[in-house]
Amino acid sequence: MIRLIVTLVAIGALLLTLPSCGKKGRPFLPQETFDAKVADLKADQEESSVLLRGNVLFPENAANRVTGSRVYFAQYPSESPPCEGCPIEYQGYRSFGPEVIQDKGFFCRIPDISRNQVYFFKAALVGPGGVQGPSSDFVRVTVE
Repeated sequence: MIRLIVTLVAIGALLLTLPSCGKKGRPFLPQETFDAKVADLKADQEESSVLLRGNVLFPENAANRVTGSRVYFAQYPSESPPCEGCPIEYQGYRSFGPEVIQDKGFFCRIPDISRNQVYFFKAALVGPGGVQGPSSDFVRVTVE
């Protein structure tokens, strides 16, 4: 009887370990990170466009590795903007090249802005291979 119990426990232990052995998943290389960031983002309306500007924080050796940026945007009617502190749902983004970086500053013009709207923008710098850095804080601008 004891022999039977020991045999059943051994078979059970063997069955539990067999499925857990072997290949677990496809090997992968760790993704590169990019830490350059836009800080102190500000927005000014200029006729039918918005000028975004801010400072750029570069970690060591990142200044000449910026290949562009993504500017995320959200648009709401002036009469029904989201409440203060409510989450912002960004509807899309625009991609820009490295020309947005000038003398350690971020400068970007967003054209074709509609009147009587509230816009929210946030910017993220892009590095080699399309790796995106952290997003800036958002900025709000009301276009009248």
